[in-house]
Amino acid sequence: MRLIPIALPFLLATTAAHASSDDAWASLNLAVAEKCAAASGLKHAHVSELVLFDDTLNKVATLVTGVFPQRALKGTKGKMLCIYDKRSQKVWLDEATGWSAPNLR
Repeated sequence: MRLIPIALPFLLATTAAHASSDDAWASLNLAVAEKCAAASGLKHAHVSELVLFDDTLNKVATLVTGVFPQRALKGTKGKMLCIYDKRSQKVWLDEATGWSAPNLR
């Protein structure tokens, strides 16, 4: 029973050190939104809420919606699935026809 009072402050301190701050989350959201919107090439790009995966994967996903810029498409709306690597800050995109994201705002 003596181990619990000794170990508890240590466990609480290490748990708090791993928690992300609101500023860190805001910074990640902004980085993903900027990178994915730019990489999509869509006009008037709108980025959905992030889909966060387990930390071991180190990636997040978002759906980017907007208008295709090509004249031949005559203002057709488009959707792109964007995967963002938190470590390398690289993005991968592919068209996501038929996908949707809830509008939470």
